[in-house]
Amino acid sequence: MDNNKLVKTVMESAVLVGLAAGIGYVGKKMLKENFLGDPSSSLSNYGKLTLVLAGSMAAKDYLEKEKILPKNI
Repeated sequence: MDNNKLVKTVMESAVLVGLAAGIGYVGKKMLKENFLGDPSSSLSNYGKLTLVLAGSMAAKDYLEKEKILPKNI
């Protein structure tokens, strides 16, 4: 793997983890539910985690489209 690809992958992962943590935190504060709980404990937690990750990917794509986040390093 090229060094530039590695840096890009790490940056994209960090952005997605940050967005997921932020969305989970806001969801927990607003709805008083844990959105980042252990997904193996119940189907409901799995669905909530999937929703948070899908929202994070959509937010990342939107921020890149609006040129708020850089698309390429």
